[in-house]
Amino acid sequence: MEFVTLEDVIKFAVEREDTAYKLYKRAAELSTSISSRKMFEEMAAEEATHKDVFVKIDGDKVENHKLCTLPESSIAKYLADIPFRENLTYSEILAYALKTEENAYQLYKAAAGMADDPKLQKMLMSFADVELGHRRRLEAIYEERVLTEG
Repeated sequence: MEFVTLEDVIKFAVEREDTAYKLYKRAAELSTSISSRKMFEEMAAEEATHKDVFVKIDGDKVENHKLCTLPESSIAKYLADIPFRENLTYSEILAYALKTEENAYQLYKAAAGMADDPKLQKMLMSFADVELGHRRRLEAIYEERVLTEG
């Protein structure tokens, strides 16, 4: 069985954070409320920061963390079911974002469990916490907007 390396997780995370950034920038553009627009801008900035951190992780250090417990086939469960496109509706963006935030939370938690470097574990768990916070903020918007407005 093939196992995912920490390097695979980092590559995946960079792509995921970039997509989330685009998603939240688009959601901010489509937001009709100033508070929602501000929240989406903040979330986009957080995702951009995460991407920068992942991009800067030293490749040499990552190579030392080859033994991981995540089977390669399981990484697919962290992908969103809805393909990202520029013309997603506001409701589709919320649904997509909810799924990707939950997946990111689970992925970073799993990756933290694979890392044997305490600093890396701490960083991944802090990212997991941020993604969980994003999911909770999105759930509130989703309930308010989609469930009340249809």
